[in-house]
Amino acid sequence: MKKLTSLLILLFVSVVSYSQTKYYSTDGKNRLTETELKEVISILEDKMTKAFSRKMNASLVVKETLIKEDSTIVMVSFDMCGKEQNELFKSEPLSEHKNKELPKFSLNTLNGVKFNSEQLKGKPTMINFWFTKCTPCIDEMPVLNKIKEKYKNDFNFIAVTYEKKETVENFLKSHSFDFEHLIDAKDLINQLGIKSFPLNLFLDKNGVLQYVEGGIPYNFIDEKEKKIGEGDEFIKIIEKLKSL
Repeated sequence: MKKLTSLLILLFVSVVSYSQTKYYSTDGKNRLTETELKEVISILEDKMTKAFSRKMNASLVVKETLIKEDSTIVMVSFDMCGKEQNELFKSEPLSEHKNKELPKFSLNTLNGVKFNSEQLKGKPTMINFWFTKCTPCIDEMPVLNKIKEKYKNDFNFIAVTYEKKETVENFLKSHSFDFEHLIDAKDLINQLGIKSFPLNLFLDKNGVLQYVEGGIPYNFIDEKEKKIGEGDEFIKIIEKLKSL
């Protein structure tokens, strides 16, 4: 009888496992099969290639995997790059640091003052990793400025780059980017394993990394014309962290 029960349990588990369907979601609402997802990627690569006038390649960043009754839902975001991608799927940047305090750092401001990561505690924080020749970084700056203006009393807003003081100062003469700027951060960027830009980190008031996001997505008006989004996903995250 015990053997029969064990066999039935194994059979049930096998059937349940076999019947589970894997879907992919980019916004928590849509459900795409892998074939459909690859079609979306192909369309997106074509649009981005035309918009940027150079070959753009996409890979998928796995953000979270949800197990539901009869399906597995893999939450993904797109990572666009000018380089050929070796793998379709890759782990979310900084996944080993999620839900942990970000490694401590001390970096120079544009005024030559040392800024310590301990200074961030007490308020939630948004950290934007960027550099001056990064087109998507520049495109999202007006939206980031608006977000900062709205939440400046409740949040820390930090911009981090590996570049030197002179390079950043020259850039800011012709571009408005109203974050606290930290420079010469090559060691920190390498330590965190950051390889694509822009990258936006969201910490809670205790300095714990809660969310990792790429740049603000583009909205495509037609095949060649694109417009940066309004940063709705960033605002949702900020509102969540603000309420904790």
